[in-house]
Amino acid sequence: MKILEHIAQDIAEKTSAVLGYPISITDNEGYIIGSTDKERLGLFHRPSLDVIRKKGLIHCRGEQFGQVLPGSSVPIMINNKAIGVLGIIGQPEEVEKYVHLVKNQVEMMCQDAFHKEMKELETKMVEVFIQQIIHYDTDEQDERIIQYAKTLGYDQEICRACILIDIHRPLPIRTGSSESNDSHSLPYFQRDLLDYLHLIFRDSKEDILSFINIEQLMIVKPAATEQAYAALVSSLEQQLHKLNSFLQAKYHLSASLAIGDVQKGISGIAESFRNAEKAMSLGKGTANGPGVFIYDEKQAAFQLLPKEMTPELQRKLINIIQPLTHLDSYEVLAATFLSYCTHNLNLSEAARNMFIHRNTIIYRLEKINEATGLDTGSFQDCLLLYMAIRCYEEKKEGIPRSK
Repeated sequence: MKILEHIAQDIAEKTSAVLGYPISITDNEGYIIGSTDKERLGLFHRPSLDVIRKKGLIHCRGEQFGQVLPGSSVPIMINNKAIGVLGIIGQPEEVEKYVHLVKNQVEMMCQDAFHKEMKELETKMVEVFIQQIIHYDTDEQDERIIQYAKTLGYDQEICRACILIDIHRPLPIRTGSSESNDSHSLPYFQRDLLDYLHLIFRDSKEDILSFINIEQLMIVKPAATEQAYAALVSSLEQQLHKLNSFLQAKYHLSASLAIGDVQKGISGIAESFRNAEKAMSLGKGTANGPGVFIYDEKQAAFQLLPKEMTPELQRKLINIIQPLTHLDSYEVLAATFLSYCTHNLNLSEAARNMFIHRNTIIYRLEKINEATGLDTGSFQDCLLLYMAIRCYEEKKEGIPRSK
């Protein structure tokens, strides 16, 4: 077992320092892979093969084996299989009382290392599975992704919703660190965060959690009914509060959550993920800080419409409001009009929410009418004006600011 090879030398040195006796560890073929005396590393130790065959304690008395040192040896067992041999060097009568104690400790360490290795392997498989899903495009990929789902034990026929987690700013950790237990390394951060997300989000084996990249994670949750989805959505505020408390306390970070709609099958998970991305993009564009953003198909379509227009149509709409954009009061007039639209062209409602007098809104709308030649009392003209302002703002945001 390769796990024993990875930890044998460390065990030999640390255990010897505590016991005061030299330690030797061999693999299941009898070669020394851990020793207090490093000169012995790689040597063949024949008595170890006898220990493995017997699966029990054997005493070695130096004179019996020539160059073999005296001591007591026991097999290191994992799942009832001998993976190596532990030897404590010294007079057998003196060291026998320690050898079983150390054996138990070594076996526990091997089991722990094995479980960690299996967990890391599963994490990598889930990452590959998630990457295949989010890049899902054609039916040709179906069979490979379905096979991955089967291997991981996921039911492809149940309905699910995707939750996207977005870390708010670049991670202040060393992405290239080789120290996996260093709290400032990316591997440590990713394991730590995944462990915490499993704690607060994972309710069943059908839950899927994985990093997408160093600043985004994806959680896929079953949602068989409308009630289950509603319960999931209602729990997100509390979950986000817990997550941000954890991130702030340990890493001085914060995050937002976005949830897509409920979909079925592999292609459905991919669609739900894309919708969660849309909700995150729209939510972060309007929110002032961390939040929970829920995908709404009608709202998303309306918000994304200006971005989806052809460049020619965008240019025509922007031309309509060009005189308005040249006014020094453009920002105030545009904000007033957008609020007027948000409140269903209701002057009184818009005034209350903007904390200004109704007549002030009327005055500003008249200024817009004069500049554009449009009628803000007409639904059709308001629709054109709304899209024109949105297109102009989108274009303006894409222009780099001069220094």
